[in-house]
Amino acid sequence: MPDFPDHPLILGHRGAPREAPENTMAGFRLALLHGADGVELDVQPTIDGVPAIIHDPTLERTTGRGGHVAALPWARIAQLRTGEEPVPQLEEVAAWAAEADAWVNVEIKSPGAEEQAIAAIVAAGRLERTVFSSFYPAILARIGQIAPHAARYFLTEWWDDDVRAAVRDLGVHGVCPHHRIATSAFLDEMRGAGMGVVVWTVDEPDRIRELVRAGVTGIISNLPALAVGVLRQERG
Repeated sequence: MPDFPDHPLILGHRGAPREAPENTMAGFRLALLHGADGVELDVQPTIDGVPAIIHDPTLERTTGRGGHVAALPWARIAQLRTGEEPVPQLEEVAAWAAEADAWVNVEIKSPGAEEQAIAAIVAAGRLERTVFSSFYPAILARIGQIAPHAARYFLTEWWDDDVRAAVRDLGVHGVCPHHRIATSAFLDEMRGAGMGVVVWTVDEPDRIRELVRAGVTGIISNLPALAVGVLRQERG
């Protein structure tokens, strides 16, 4: 399990997407240059199980090419570009994270990439600096089967009895809530349950400040430089 620092992690949402193409090595490097602790990224499995770093199940929005990620081999996707940047795979990001000592929040978007995603992180020696997250209980359950010591966080836009039950039944280590539901009552509930909280996606300085003061585990932002600046102000 990760040994989190005594301040909220600042994680660039898909890197630094206001300044560099999302989910690219250029964006990840820029987030760290801005002082972020690490990045949040998205994983979709290729037909041969490679964890490609891309948000959508289809290629069109980010690469301008047609097709579904899950229907294509990695060798085809590796030839594509997001802006001028190649689409990376998780093995490359994990190696970079090891060199840069960066934290990584790996959101697995679709089933089929769990084994290779964990293998890439373990091979790079980054399990202690990685959070695996997903909206899908089956994905989190599978990660727990493969790597019981991996940090698993349940992604959600809602908080009700059904979500509580899913979190309890999965035995996850924390929750990644949309910032809208990260109220004082919610954070008190999570603290009482011993759950970590990594909040997404927070771009307003006052809201970042509130969450820093509340002592959340991490803050995911499209504006990592802004979030870092707020954290530094709060820490004096």
